[in-house]
Amino acid sequence: MSLTMLNTHDLVCGYQVDNPLTSPINIMVNKNDIVAILGTNGQGKTTFLNTLMGINQPLSGQFECSYPCCYVPQNFLCTIDYAVWEIVVMGSVKQWGLFGKPSKKILQLVKESLNHLGLENYYSHPFSQLSGGQKQLVLIARALLTKNKILLLDEPTSALDLFNQKKVLHILTSLVKQRDLTIIFTTHDPAHAMTIANKVLLLDNKSYQYGLTDCLLTESNLSQLYRITMKKITLTNIHTIIPIYDYEK
Repeated sequence: MSLTMLNTHDLVCGYQVDNPLTSPINIMVNKNDIVAILGTNGQGKTTFLNTLMGINQPLSGQFECSYPCCYVPQNFLCTIDYAVWEIVVMGSVKQWGLFGKPSKKILQLVKESLNHLGLENYYSHPFSQLSGGQKQLVLIARALLTKNKILLLDEPTSALDLFNQKKVLHILTSLVKQRDLTIIFTTHDPAHAMTIANKVLLLDNKSYQYGLTDCLLTESNLSQLYRITMKKITLTNIHTIIPIYDYEK
C-alpha cells in the first residue's frame, strides 16, 4: 500500500472569503506520485501551491503533509547578483542559520546537486547571466538541498524553449526515482501532464476533478477546461494532446 504524502480536507484557497478561487478540494497524493495541476489563468493553481507551502492561509478546510514541502517558483528575482552556488546553498539555510556559515559537507552537497543537473561548470557563474533553462535547474538544485520529500513547482517550463522543456521534464521524472520524491507542478501544457504525470488536478470555474491522468485528460475534459478544441494524437509509443486553433484566415 502506497504511503500517503498529502491529504486535503475541504481545502478552499484564495484571498477573499466571499470570493474564493477554488471550491473545497479533497485529494490524496501518494508517495512518488507526479501530480500536474491544470487550469486557465485565475483558477487558483499558484495559490493552491502557496497554500501548501504555508505562504497563504486556507480560507477554510485543512491539509496534512507527511513531510515538509520544498518550492520552485515560476519567477525568482533578487537584487544581488549571487553566484550559482550561493543560490543553491540557500536551500540549506535552516541547517546553518541566517548569520552562520555553510559547512564543507553542505558545500559538497551543492556541488553534487549541480553535477546531477549538468551544471557543474557553472558553480561560480553569476546567476543573472544564465539562460532561463539553466536558472530553472539551479532553483531545482536549491530545492533539493532542503532534503524535503515533496517538491512543488509553479509552471517549471513556462519560459523555456522546447529542448529545455524536455530536459526539465526528464529531470523531474528521474528525481522521483533517484531521490524518492513526490512532485506536484502546475502547467498550461496538457502534453506535459500527459508525458510525466500519473495524476492530474483540473481546476475550472470553482470546481475540480482529480484522478488518474489517463482517465481525466480526455479531449472532452480539456476542450471544456480551455474553451478550445483539443485533439489527442497517438504516434508509435507516444501519446500527446494539442490545441486546434480553428480560426478563419
